[in-house]
Amino acid sequence: MPYERTLDLNSDAFRGEAYRHYATLRQASPVFLSQPEGQLPMWYVTGAREVEEVLLDTERFARDPSRIDPRFAAMLGGEQSIAFLNDHMLNRDGESHRRLRRLVNKAFTLKAVNAMRPRIGQIAETLLDAVQPDGRMDLVSEYAFPLSITVIAELLGVPARDREDFRRWSHLIVRQVGHDLSELQRCYNEFAGYMLALIDQRRAQPTDDLVSALAQVEEEGSRLSRSELCSMIALLIIAGHETSASMIGNAVHMLLKHPEALARLRDQPALMTDAVEELLRYDSSVERAMVRFVTQDTELGGQRLQRGQLLVAVVGSANRDEAMCANPDTLDVTRPACPHMSFGKGTHYCLGASLARQELEIALNTLLRRCPGLRLAVDPAAVRWRYVPNFRGPDALPVCWSVD
Repeated sequence: MPYERTLDLNSDAFRGEAYRHYATLRQASPVFLSQPEGQLPMWYVTGAREVEEVLLDTERFARDPSRIDPRFAAMLGGEQSIAFLNDHMLNRDGESHRRLRRLVNKAFTLKAVNAMRPRIGQIAETLLDAVQPDGRMDLVSEYAFPLSITVIAELLGVPARDREDFRRWSHLIVRQVGHDLSELQRCYNEFAGYMLALIDQRRAQPTDDLVSALAQVEEEGSRLSRSELCSMIALLIIAGHETSASMIGNAVHMLLKHPEALARLRDQPALMTDAVEELLRYDSSVERAMVRFVTQDTELGGQRLQRGQLLVAVVGSANRDEAMCANPDTLDVTRPACPHMSFGKGTHYCLGASLARQELEIALNTLLRRCPGLRLAVDPAAVRWRYVPNFRGPDALPVCWSVD
């Protein structure tokens, strides 16, 4: 076994060469217990078969911590503002999860998502209008993040003047490390307070947006509570724009490293729909699924896991497993559809998968059409990855292009 249990899978050294490390782990121990000093022991699952087993088996591997011990649930609660942002379906299992999913699905429909397609194109064009004459930009801060936060905010009905606050709050919440507790608590209070006020406003005066739809949705007498509604909207905002923005950054980074693929997609934009699936597989912005709790002593990948232990399914590693497709470390934008788990699998499959696919396809096609000769404006070794638990994406991606 080439890795010691003290290996820190969250370190810069590991994350900078993540796929190389994951390949070795899949070969040596697809279910690996990491116990670095000062951190909770964590099982990391890197093999495709084992990752799929974890994502599909909610009996042995739970998202709801109260199934282990009611005291675990208190970790998600604490201050009321924190509880209001954690009372969502990703932290539920079984019938409780199904109830929330049914209610949200009645409001967050494919029809509503598809209706956003022309607007996504307009937003992308407007963002590039602002930078195209300069011939350079930071793709992350000037294109990917503004695009994704504007899309989800408009879908929800959040006023434009408040979107920068949303981005600041979500960055603090998903990153958490590096911030003192008082700063995080202030962030939770501000975010929850804003959302609750918006919910009350939409319940009193509904408009044509997703917040109003969620506030009004009902099935067999069941409605989303104030806490559930606040948490669901917060989840859509945070997961919706953080993952989409990082995926745009990952995809552009990969295409710049593979200029033949970039040129092919630029010249044949109709290929982009299928290419999006390959880009999602090759370098997913959701590197790791959310932490699961082992509900019973069990075996997985030849390892004995104990009730109460923590486990992370590494979907980014599973996507590069040869069990998923041939030559998984090769980016092939003409590859026939290859299975991937970038949106999860099973009951917790990503609610926003369709929206994310549309954003990525439109963002890439618009960028390649508007920015001829697109290339990195820095040495490739200078690209750094954001430290955000579970997510993967460049911290910045300076690019340049030819200007007539």
